[in-house]
Amino acid sequence: MSEVRHPATIRDVAALAGVSATTVSNFFNKPERMSAATRERVRSAVDTLSFAPNDAARNLRRRTSTVVGYISYELASARTPAITNAMSARLAEAGMHLLSAVDGGDPERERAFIDLFERQRVAGLVITPVTDLEPDLARLRRAGMPSVLSAQRATRPDQPSVSVDHRQGGRLAAEHLISTGRRRLAFVTDTLDLHQISERFRGAMEVVAEHPDATLEVVSCAERSVAGGESAAAQLLRRPAGGLPQGVFCVNDLVALGLSQTLRSSVSVPEDVAVVGYDDIEFARLGAVPLTTISTPQEGMGVAVAELLLAQMEPPAPGSEPVGPLQVELEPRLVVRASTGGAPS
Repeated sequence: MSEVRHPATIRDVAALAGVSATTVSNFFNKPERMSAATRERVRSAVDTLSFAPNDAARNLRRRTSTVVGYISYELASARTPAITNAMSARLAEAGMHLLSAVDGGDPERERAFIDLFERQRVAGLVITPVTDLEPDLARLRRAGMPSVLSAQRATRPDQPSVSVDHRQGGRLAAEHLISTGRRRLAFVTDTLDLHQISERFRGAMEVVAEHPDATLEVVSCAERSVAGGESAAAQLLRRPAGGLPQGVFCVNDLVALGLSQTLRSSVSVPEDVAVVGYDDIEFARLGAVPLTTISTPQEGMGVAVAELLLAQMEPPAPGSEPVGPLQVELEPRLVVRASTGGAPS
């Protein structure tokens, strides 16, 4: 089998010629800035590697690219379309196009999509990260490609991000369940590895720790879907008498809807078990027992991400004021419905 050879990059040329990538760029765009000897070294490397300059790279320098790359980790979340549509609409107003990719929570696919968008020289990048990508995004920013983290707050002060205060969301859920008299609580999720989910659990744990007679266990579900909620409920219903939690906080509304529906085949919701979801999707209020949930500003997040990315594409002129904060954090709110015994709010 013959070896597959990838096209040479500007970095390959720079390494062979013993110069910087900027010097190779000057060879094609500003050769008058180079000495004759340096030009000859770069030309020799270009010929050896059969390197052809990337038109997309020129577009990036000239700000003519109209494509923004968007990498998300799932489509199962019912809130993803609302965020994506709002982002896409705001970018369209600015003459930009959103190109989406789904990595399924796989770090290798996440990395592959970043590499793909880098090769395509998109005008900007939006990502809901699975792993810590901030060092890579910093390198891309230095190369002229701005980026925004979506749904997760950046740890570096120079990395733009738009997030929800998920820790506060977890606190709201636990505080509400405890205020209704529940003390044996459960958090239903498929993972605690994702930052957004671990923050929800952390917030709920903080509230439980404030009440010595309260407990919080983690109940595993196979996936963040209605089916995942159904399987978690079936697991709970197999417990001995008295083993059910009194209040359940689910990782999202889909899980909460599946769990609530299955529980109702054997116990009462909310009299026996109160259920709280997360996201406040459209279906949350339409279930047989309307769902108490933590509402997150989905459309607001999409617009905020687009606005922040557009601001990075047009940095302020020297001496002008910076364009707003680089880290935007949106607040969740509690929406009380019948699944916890409350009147709709």
